[in-house]
Formats: sequence, structure tokens, C-alpha cells
Amino acid sequence: MKPRAALIGLAAALGLAGGFYGLRAWQLRPGPRVLVEGGDAGGLPRAQPESEHFDANGLQHAAQDPAADGLEAFVVMRNGHIVFERYGHGLAGDSVVDSGAFAQALVALLTGSALQEGALSAQAINGFDANRLRAAMELGAHQPYALYLSRKLWRRLNAAPAWIELPRAGAPAPAECCLHARVLDWLRVAEVLLDDGRFEGTQVVPRGWVERMLRPVSADGQHGFGVELGAPAHDGAAFAAAGVFWLRGPGHWRLWLVPPLKLAVLFGADAPKRSDAAPPWDESSLPNLVIRTLPGVPAATDDASMLQRLVPGH
Repeated sequence: MKPRAALIGLAAALGLAGGFYGLRAWQLRPGPRVLVEGGDAGGLPRAQPESEHFDANGLQHAAQDPAADGLEAFVVMRNGHIVFERYGHGLAGDSVVDSGAFAQALVALLTGSALQEGALSAQAINGFDANRLRAAMELGAHQPYALYLSRKLWRRLNAAPAWIELPRAGAPAPAECCLHARVLDWLRVAEVLLDDGRFEGTQVVPRGWVERMLRPVSADGQHGFGVELGAPAHDGAAFAAAGVFWLRGPGHWRLWLVPPLKLAVLFGADAPKRSDAAPPWDESSLPNLVIRTLPGVPAATDDASMLQRLVPGH
């Protein structure tokens, strides 16, 4: 059997092949894993950028900005409509990727549902520890985490089947990482985070729970309940809109969310090797470029004029 055929056979044996449209052979690494059942991956309407008040040329320029170096995925969604997609390095919207710490947002969302149905107590949410919450959910719901994730969230988003990679056979499913899902299915999660727990008008997470996730749980105020908050890392420029929070994945994978604008920006790239002298990646540059293509947003709110740069205070 040829290697590619063997890999596709492995996917079929796991019950995954039918749901992973566009799955590339190199993404199928052998190893222990558990299935997260999903739907048929339909939905996610698209619209022209102008219909959601974007400057289409501005979005094109953002994808060519130096901050987008190594671009693998760049997707913009507003009001539930995907208005811009750009992919590179062999990826596409239906490619399956390891989302790294994006997975923490899923256990955080599930916590709201588990509290509502009594599978978790209020004492269980003192701080955020993804694997502690996963273990408590399994105990309270009397079912494995992957099944609970599928039943309470993933299938309700009509996302394609996904899987969680295990550290070893028989190990508990990690909740802080290791979910392999389609790129575009993260925009379904984005809609839930932007619309008070709703997806396509259906309440899939209790109303008000996402707002609870945005309360700081760390002393520095930088971390919410499964999400990132506060100022950009590495002294980057301030965000160009209020209320931005985001998910941090591997390398330069980010999902920025701007609830006041009903805006989500998904960007993915491997972090390039940099010399010690190279400046760090600016966490806010790409979302700001997108935000500033909308009317009413100043074009350069964090950029000092030449005079200000030369003579501070002017």
C-alpha cells in the first residue's frame, strides 16, 4: 500500500475521513487520539467586504504587511460573514491544524454549560486550569471529555469532526492543547465568543457566560478564563478598538476578537527564527490594520507624527 493510501486508511479506521474535507496526508500523524464528533461543516456564510463596510483594498494590503510574514491562514469575519480569506504554504480553509492553546477556549466555554446543568460546582471555577476543569467535567457529566465537548458544543456548531491527540495510549484527553480541527471551524467558535454564546441565532453556551470569561483571573490582568486580555505582549501598539481579546495558538497563530465591532480576525503562521537583535512580533499590528479598514476608525491612532517622534510632547 502506498504511504498516502495507508494514511487515508488510518483516517477511515478512526472514523474521520468522511468529515475532513481537504485533509492533507502530512497532517495525519500516527499516534493515540480520540475523536470529537461533529456535523457536516456547512454554514459560515460569506459576503463581499464592502457589504460589511470594509475597505477591500485595505484588507489586501494587510495580508501583504510585514507582520503577515509566513502567512498560512488569514481570515476576517464580521457579523457572522466571512469577508476575506488568504492562505499560504499549502493550507486551505478545510485544512486540519493543531490549534495548540486555542483549545483552552473550548474548555472555558464548556464550563458555562457544565455549570448550568449541574455537572460542575461554582467552586470548580476558582481560577482557570484547563485539565483540572476537564477532569471535574468528566466526573460530573459521567462521560469522557471528547464526548462532552462533541455533545455540548462541537456538534452544535456544525463543525467538522476533529480529534484530540493523546500524550500516550489511554491517557486523559488534554484540554489545554492538542485539538486538531479545520481552520475555518475556529470561526464558528469566534461567533460564539462574539455573540454572547450564540451560533447562528441559537444559544449554545449560557447567556452571559462569555462576559464572565472576560474577567481577569491573573494578578497582572492579562489572562481571562481561557482567553487573553489586556495590552498586547512585548509592548506592542495599543489595539485600535476597545474590548479586544484573543486566543493564542502555536507560533504566530492568533484569533483576535472585537465584540463591539462583531469582528474576528484569524491569522496563522509559523514563528520565523529571529536573531536576538530582531524586534519581537507586534501582537496588535494585524488586527489594527483590519480594524482601520472600517469607517470611523482613525487611520493611525497609535502612530506618532514625524514631529512627535523627533520632539516628544508635540
